[in-house]
Amino acid sequence: MDSPLLSPAKARQAAIQAKDWAYVNSWLSRQYSPNPVPNFERNEDTLRTLLALAAANDAADEEAALLHRAREEAIREFKAREEAGDKQKKELLDELELCLGENGKRDLDDLAETTAVLGALRTRTKDLGQSIIELTVEEFDAQEEISKIDMLQKHLEREVAALQERLDQLKSDPAFEVPADLPAQTAEWSRNTKILTGKLSEYQDRLATLGRNSSKGPTIEDLVIEETQISQLEDIIQSLDHRLKMFHDLPKDIQGARAQYRQLERELNQLIERRDSMFESLVEKR
Repeated sequence: MDSPLLSPAKARQAAIQAKDWAYVNSWLSRQYSPNPVPNFERNEDTLRTLLALAAANDAADEEAALLHRAREEAIREFKAREEAGDKQKKELLDELELCLGENGKRDLDDLAETTAVLGALRTRTKDLGQSIIELTVEEFDAQEEISKIDMLQKHLEREVAALQERLDQLKSDPAFEVPADLPAQTAEWSRNTKILTGKLSEYQDRLATLGRNSSKGPTIEDLVIEETQISQLEDIIQSLDHRLKMFHDLPKDIQGARAQYRQLERELNQLIERRDSMFESLVEKR
């Protein structure tokens, strides 16, 4: 392969490429200033792309500079025309002022002052009339607002007076006066608080001691269980006692008890028959 030193064409191409890279590097340095240019792959495609981008950017910069110069030139010309126009206007106004009499000057001053006060942009009758109407509307709105503010102020004054009267009543009320012996009462309350605090600690210690001592005997739960069992036994005893009372009038021997039972059974049957007969006779009568 021929080296650039041996081939004039390649040497010329390498020189052109080096010049292009120098141009691209300079353009990138301006764009990224004051930061360094980031690293990127350097090849022919990248070079062509960056050259096109740099050329387009330079063209846009030149166009912007041209527009800026044209704008500055237009501004200078406008200022020159404005200065010339102001000079002509001043000369015209001076001549007009010289031609006016005292009444004319006074009327002109009044017109200018009226226009300025009304905030009108022109001195035409239509513009001044519209400004007067707007000023009248604003004045009416301002009067309405002032009336509302006056009413609010009067209401607040009444409220303040009522509050002041209430405050005076509270100040003169004996119930809100500080007792003369308040320091003594405070000291007494503090002493009582300390005494009660000490007693509370003592009672807590006693309760703790009782709790430790009571752990040796039956507990409350045990007593509740025993009480329940005793109540159940009492119910059983009452039931048995009732059953015993039912057999209290019977003879002590078995034969006599059986005979009395049969006698009572016969009496019961007789009573049942008598009841049935009475019921039947009652039905027949109906």
